[in-house]
Amino acid sequence: MKVIAHRGFSQSYPENTLLAFRKALELGVDGIEADLSLSRDKKAIIFHDNNLKRITGIEQATETLTLEQLQKLDVGEGEHIPSLDELLQLIQARVTLVLEIKYTPSTYKKLCEVINASIHDKLEWVEISSFEDAVLEFMHRLNPKIKLHKLISKASVLRDTGFEKRYHYVSYLDIKIILAKTALPMDLFSQYKIIFWTVSQEDIETAKKAGLYAIMTDDPTQFL
Repeated sequence: MKVIAHRGFSQSYPENTLLAFRKALELGVDGIEADLSLSRDKKAIIFHDNNLKRITGIEQATETLTLEQLQKLDVGEGEHIPSLDELLQLIQARVTLVLEIKYTPSTYKKLCEVINASIHDKLEWVEISSFEDAVLEFMHRLNPKIKLHKLISKASVLRDTGFEKRYHYVSYLDIKIILAKTALPMDLFSQYKIIFWTVSQEDIETAKKAGLYAIMTDDPTQFL
């Protein structure tokens, strides 16, 4: 079973920062997950929320500031908001990088295009995830070679009768850990690589025996 650091080693360091990613690499994780948004000047940035308030205290949407303006902000321990290019340069194929595209209806296509341009020659170690089907479908049309993760947080998605047909082009199902009891009896582990998130103290032994591919966790030290 592989261990993926959710937003880096975010239990102990500021989430989605180069510091958190470096610390995760030092632990020897198999993969790193990071969130991608768009700046005003159409640069891909590593940031989870569509507003800066929770992380920086500033009540402003991320898309209203340029990359240069965003990188002047302190997001914890003196760290700045990284660009996608900075993250790619840090990882350099040492582990698998799972990039979650945050969905904004008016700009997600541009974000997908920017990301595709940056990762098209790195597909052996960079993958894409999203909750939003429109994002996954558009990215698949842009580049069918990209490995895609469908993020699932609702049991209704798993129970949809058209599930297998709808996600035939998806390689991974990233399923919220609270849905483990729903997912385990289903014939999913033989068809997809299953990843549970965000795992902390939950019992995953049954899932491991069923063929669980990986877990995402804020604290990789519990599983390494």
